Parts: sequence; C-alpha cells; structure tokens
Amino acid sequence: LHMRRRRRRRRSSPTSSAEIFFFFFSRRTPLLVVLLLAVRMAESFVPSPAGGGAAPRAGGEVQGTAQWTFDEARSYARSFGFASEAEYKEYRCPGAYALPRDPEARYPEWRGWDDFLSAPPPPKMENVLFVETGFGCDGHGQDATKAALRAARNAIEFNSIPCVDSLVPGGRDGLKLKLDLALPEKYHNDLDWSKVRAAFPYGDITEATLQVGGAIFQSGIAIPELGDSNQDMLVAIIAVTVGY
Repeated sequence: LHMRRRRRRRRSSPTSSAEIFFFFFSRRTPLLVVLLLAVRMAESFVPSPAGGGAAPRAGGEVQGTAQWTFDEARSYARSFGFASEAEYKEYRCPGAYALPRDPEARYPEWRGWDDFLSAPPPPKMENVLFVETGFGCDGHGQDATKAALRAARNAIEFNSIPCVDSLVPGGRDGLKLKLDLALPEKYHNDLDWSKVRAAFPYGDITEATLQVGGAIFQSGIAIPELGDSNQDMLVAIIAVTVGY
C-alpha cells in the first residue's frame, strides 16, 4: 500500500511547463504568480527574424540555429528608427530582443553606432551639369501630389541628352539629382514625396526640399465628382538640378 501511494505521487508530479502552470493554478496560487509564469513561458518562444528556426535572444543567447549576420542585424536595427545607443538598449519589444544587446562586442565588422542605427546619406553632388524647371497644375481635386508630379514631368520630359554616358562617370546610373519643389503651404501635408521621386527614371536623388511657393487660383466652380472640396486650382513649381 505504501509503495502504491509513492507511485501515485510520482505520477501526479508536474513535469512540462504547461503541467507546472496548471499545477500552480489548481492550488489557488495568487494570480500575479500565475501571470509571471505565463510570461516566462511565452518568452521562451521568440519569432524568427528571417524565416526558419528560432531567433537569437538579447545578450548573445541563441534559441535554435538561426543567427543574425552583421548586415542582417544592422538592417533590422535601422528599420526601428532608433535615435541613439541608449534608445536601442532601452527598447523592450520582442522584436528588439531578437537583436544582440551588445552588437559592438558581437561583430568584428562593427563601425560605430551611427553606422549601425542609420543609413549613411547619399554622396553629394560635386559637378552640376544643368538645371531644369517645370510647373504642374491640378485644376480640380486639390491634389498636391498630382500637381507636383506634373511639374516634375514638365521639367524632364522635353529633354534628350545623349552625351550623358560619355560625360558622367558610370553613365546614367552615376547621375545625381537635387529636387527643389514649391507648393502653397496650405497643401504641404498632402504631398507624397515617394510618388514624386518615382517620376525620375534614373539617377540618385541626393536632396529633396519643399518650400512655400507655387500658386492657388480660383477655378470658379467646385465639382464634387472630380474630388473638389473648394474652388482652388493648385499649381506646383519644381527645379531639378542634374549633375554627378
């Protein structure tokens, strides 16, 4: 009888994490302790950063076989937009836990926190070849991006410069562009810079600035079917500096 009781006790002892959790819960353990156990269990499962396997843990602890290379860690860290080393190390989201807490000690390729947290600015233009200007108008709809796109196309679509490949080191791929766009201040927040940049088929845009300018004229009629919220005709002006 004594041996049966001992065997029964052995079988009822919790072994897995889940059994431990329910073992404590069934004995009316305070809720705080139960929650702490649940958090601890969840922390053992960190999603993989690049697919397949578990992700590395902060402080060098690695779960599974997946590990960050320097380029992968730097690219992922830059995606968070950390402003400083302190901000990086204070972040406690599970995504940040997958990154090493001491990358300067982990990676021989280390080049400093500025390089690790933010992409370097594109090289500046040293030689100016020419400056193109253009204007664009959105007569109905008050669409700042549409007016800016029309201005950009107006500046570049009537030119052909066949000697670029012989003038510029690297040819067209070596070109650098600087964009100066003027719009009425009232519509600055409506501008989508990504669409304006996409209007230029080649060349690295090293700088893009927005200033108060352009014009607002009255169309004399607001047509809701065309997106009008008022009678504004929105005019944008752009200067495109091309060089290398």
